[in-house]
Amino acid sequence: MSEPTPDIAEEDQLLAAAAKMEFAAMRHIHGQLIESTDPAVISTLSHAYARHSRCMRQNLACLQRQRAERARAQRAADQHEVWMARRRPSEDDLHGLAVEARTREVQDAVDRVISAAAQGDRRRHTEWAHRFDREADDWSERPDWLEDDLDVVVSRACAALELPGALAARWRELPEPDFTPEPAPATPEEVAAANAVARDLMARYRAASGADLAPARRFPPGADTS
Repeated sequence: MSEPTPDIAEEDQLLAAAAKMEFAAMRHIHGQLIESTDPAVISTLSHAYARHSRCMRQNLACLQRQRAERARAQRAADQHEVWMARRRPSEDDLHGLAVEARTREVQDAVDRVISAAAQGDRRRHTEWAHRFDREADDWSERPDWLEDDLDVVVSRACAALELPGALAARWRELPEPDFTPEPAPATPEEVAAANAVARDLMARYRAASGADLAPARRFPPGADTS
C-alpha cells in the first residue's frame, strides 16, 4: 500500500522554489568569482553573492516559520476538539437545558395571559405570577412538559391558574406585559433549606482544607481589644 501524498501548501512550494533559484544564482556567481581577477568585478560579484545569499536565507526562514505556524494551529485545533469532546453535555444536561428553554417559553406565554386578565390590577397580576413560579417547578418535572405541544402546555398551565381559556387560546396575539412583579419573598422553609446547604458546604470546606472559618468576634464600640 502506497504512502499518502503529504499535504504541501502552495506557499511552501513557492518559497522553496524561490530559495532554489537564489541558490542557483549563488553558484553561478561563485563560479565567476573564482575565475575573475579584476578587483572591481570581484567587488560587484561579492555584493551580488551576499544579496542572493540573504534572500535565500530569508526564504528558508519564512518557509520554516510557515510550517511551524501551521503545526501550531493544527495542535490548537486538535486540543480544542479534545476539549469540546470532554465538555460535550450529557443526556441529563441536555434534558435540563430543554426543560429550561420550555419553561421560558411557557412563562412568556402565561405572562401575556396574566397581563391581559389582570387588566392593570397589579395585585392580581403579582398573585398569578407568584403562583405560576411556585407551580412551574412541579410542572416542569413531568414528562408532558416537554412532550406536549407548547400551546397545550400553555393552555393547561392557564387552566391550573384559573386564567380565562379564551385568552390562553390566543396568547400569541396578546401584547407583552408592561409590568413585572417583584419576586415572591422567600418562605421560612426556603430560608432554612438555604442555610442548611451553606452550613454543609462550610463543613466540607473545613474538612478538606482544615481552614478555620469561625466568624470573627464582634466587640462593642470602645472596647479594649489588646
